[in-house]
Amino acid sequence: MLTSITRAWRVYREERERTALANRLGPHIARDVGLDAAMSHRVLPALRSH
Repeated sequence: MLTSITRAWRVYREERERTALANRLGPHIARDVGLDAAMSHRVLPALRSH
């Protein structure tokens, strides 16, 4: 159980770091370097058709 908690925390921390980096780079550069998944929560709502 401790191993799964440690793994989950590591994944959460890495995702948080990628999101912070993507936010600093901006959507266009983040997409170019492959961080577009980290920006998806910001970009996807703007791309939805109404």
